[in-house]
Amino acid sequence: MTRNMRNGPRIVLALAVLLALGVPLAAIAASQGGGAAAAPAATPSFTRDVAPLIQQKCAGCHRTGGIAPFSLESARQAHAWAAPIAVAVQERLMPPWPPSRRSPAFVSEETRILTADERATILAWARAGGRIDGPALDAVSQAPLEVREGETLLTVRMPTTYRPSAPKGTTDDYRCFLLDPKLSSDVSVTSSRIEPRATKVVHHVILFRVPASEVADANRLDAAAPGPGWTCFGGTGLSAGDGGSVQEFLNNANWISAWAPGWGGNRLPDGNGVPLPAGSRIVMQVHYNLLNGRARDRSRALLTVAPAAAGLTPVQTMLLPAPVELACAKGEKGPLCNRAEALAALSRKYGSTAAFVPAGLLLLCGRSASNPVPSPISRCDRRIDRPTTILAVAGHMHLLGVSIRLELNPDTPRARVLLEIPRWDFHWQNAYTLKQPIVAEPGDIVRVTCRHDVRKRVHTAHTGQAIPRTPRYILWGEGTTDEMCLGLLQVTRG
Repeated sequence: MTRNMRNGPRIVLALAVLLALGVPLAAIAASQGGGAAAAPAATPSFTRDVAPLIQQKCAGCHRTGGIAPFSLESARQAHAWAAPIAVAVQERLMPPWPPSRRSPAFVSEETRILTADERATILAWARAGGRIDGPALDAVSQAPLEVREGETLLTVRMPTTYRPSAPKGTTDDYRCFLLDPKLSSDVSVTSSRIEPRATKVVHHVILFRVPASEVADANRLDAAAPGPGWTCFGGTGLSAGDGGSVQEFLNNANWISAWAPGWGGNRLPDGNGVPLPAGSRIVMQVHYNLLNGRARDRSRALLTVAPAAAGLTPVQTMLLPAPVELACAKGEKGPLCNRAEALAALSRKYGSTAAFVPAGLLLLCGRSASNPVPSPISRCDRRIDRPTTILAVAGHMHLLGVSIRLELNPDTPRARVLLEIPRWDFHWQNAYTLKQPIVAEPGDIVRVTCRHDVRKRVHTAHTGQAIPRTPRYILWGEGTTDEMCLGLLQVTRG
């Protein structure tokens, strides 16, 4: 894409206004300056020409239960949405491709965007009225997970259906579910797909590896909590990483895979895998956003695994967090605009540990914890301590995010961008696998930089409902109405 996608809900609103005003589609197209591909001479066939493009480029998100605001699973739906489709394609808003041109080349980038000829085909079909000439799309389904030679498919799911709930005064439920993959031998996870059932309320999902030495502790946590799983703000409640120190945890977060809107897992580059030893368990941590309801959920994950004999290189997930210190906007008033009061509110909602995280992040990133300075820009540098090959990159923020950038050796002649998303949209997150892995040497610096805007307090969720937020000093927090600045790297380390 030559232009990065904008806020998804805003697109729907803008299209609705245009259509309500009766603006002719041809007039909309004619108003755009240059860049549009010439339309085919003949009107394209929906069944032959358009339906395959919708299946390949759109239906993965535009499906029942998907993250898009409407479904394109049937020919009738495609016809009904033909005019908005044309506007989004003409404006290069859809399909979304958030990374900027400064970002490196990523695997499957070409399958996520439309070529000039594909754009011209869709536009010509829509301008001709979106006519349907066959029943194509009536049976769209998600493609099965690819299982390669030597691999097996492993499916794990929450033990029972769970209805999320949260203490009074909070709108987030973090729940950890203990899953048994029943492994009798060591394997490595080569690809994954996480499938939340209640996508409307699921904020994110993380799969954590639980070594055999911690299974008894995990069972105790599970048994001590009422209902399935246990409450787990900030982590699983088990020991951190393979070592125990903060740095060791951040360098190897014991993640297997993750899901966020727009991203549900991927395949690792050939020759690599996430180790999953015999006797280990999996914790599925699900963050439920109760602002969007309390729908029952029973999420599952599909994993392809290869035996230890395959000799795959172990993959780790490095976390690159940065402190978030956002003062109330000019003119805003309220008791929570005081940082100390906001910090106390975090402690009341998520426990005393949550109150130490903002100070810990400030110290980790070389800033003063006793005299923090609020800023819309969050930043943190991490020094690489051993030879590291970067395979994939991702970023994560919440609803006040504006942009995010990950860099290697910033402010030096060797500087290079690992990922840049200049227009952040919470509803379109992804992990991006590099076409060419990048090698970082000991002493190299990795930096994450986020920009936030507290004026985005009133947002439109993917339900289309406007949700006002109470003015307050925003800190790093686990809730949807808190904020984060987090870079993620999938790496192999020497």
